[in-house]
Amino acid sequence: MRFISPNDGHRLDKAITFLAEKYSQTGDNPKPVIFHSLNVAFYLLDYGYDGDLIEAAILHDLLEDSAVTKDDISLVFGDKTAATVDALSFRVSIEDKEKRYQEMFARINQAGRGALIIKCADIYANSFYIRLVDDKEKQKFLINKISYFLNLSKEKIGREPVWSDLAKQEVEENKRWAGLAL
Repeated sequence: MRFISPNDGHRLDKAITFLAEKYSQTGDNPKPVIFHSLNVAFYLLDYGYDGDLIEAAILHDLLEDSAVTKDDISLVFGDKTAATVDALSFRVSIEDKEKRYQEMFARINQAGRGALIIKCADIYANSFYIRLVDDKEKQKFLINKISYFLNLSKEKIGREPVWSDLAKQEVEENKRWAGLAL
């Protein structure tokens, strides 16, 4: 595990506190959002990513799963973090799930390396739950989402360890799926 400076430590404490307070006030998601967000952040911290990226990783699900707005994040953490979190958030106004994720992935790709790395870690963390989904078509959709993201992001972050981890996980999920489909 990478040790961080006291300044980054205070900054990340602030992000964790903000996440916990805001999500407990207005959060709505059956998954453990706070645990998941911290899991993604600490996974990235273990790989040595900087405080800016870890801060956005902590906050990455707030716009989707609570009443927090981009402006709320901007007021507390600045425009850069708010823009990254916004790029990482899907638009509920897009009803078709495949189009929703494609649109979000396109925005993430435009937002750049940091947003791609966070989304990669997010998808990686979520990938371990695919096998818990009862609906086989939804499982296949989730595996295809991984493949789509990997193809989209390879040029910009294909040499990152988080990308390699996700690529290995995709292979495992495809093997498992192939075994189920027999």
